[in-house]
Amino acid sequence: MLEEVSQLIDKRETKGSLDKAIEILERLKTEHPEKDIIRGKLSSAYFYKGLFSVEGSREREDAFDHGVKYGQEAITLNPRAIYGNFWCASNLGYLGMCRGALASLASIDPFKKSMEVVLRENENFYFAGPHRALGRLMHQAPGWPISIGNKNKAAEHLEKAVQIAPNFFNNRLYLAEILMDLGKKEKALEHLNWCKATPLNPGHEIEDGVYKESAEKLLKRIS
Repeated sequence: MLEEVSQLIDKRETKGSLDKAIEILERLKTEHPEKDIIRGKLSSAYFYKGLFSVEGSREREDAFDHGVKYGQEAITLNPRAIYGNFWCASNLGYLGMCRGALASLASIDPFKKSMEVVLRENENFYFAGPHRALGRLMHQAPGWPISIGNKNKAAEHLEKAVQIAPNFFNNRLYLAEILMDLGKKEKALEHLNWCKATPLNPGHEIEDGVYKESAEKLLKRIS
């Protein structure tokens, strides 16, 4: 059943796929309350429910809130849960953005803690997800003494993300953005041009299209 769920989540841009995955997972959660992976997968499904909801909508915020709660349940069952930690943090980051600057700042420490767990357990998870997430966090967060922002460390994580998963669009985009901030325009252009030239992955045109469009806009601005 989890294999079917994974296929449904992978087909998340197809209408009804996420709802079907959530329906199956809710049933499995009742049947197997001890399995952290089920709650981790629920956290993943709700993350995408939120991502594909209208920005600023109550539906979007509620989906991320559900994703955080299921991720936390998975972590309670298993503090080293890869799915639970990764998707709990991912939902937490977006939920903070939904709720404003103070909520975003408050989410930084738990986000970092969970992603560091995933980094220790499996740095390759979800196309180098922990490197991508920590790099993005350190790029966007305020610097010391307010928070943990650090452009050089951000670049190290994002370079590693591209090394591990070079065909993942937002690894390239996020690295290009930090390279621009560090004054490394030529290196940034390599990754932006890759995003522009590379076809969208079938079945993930919506997600990849967002990153591709962002890369093309940045290219126009700096060319």
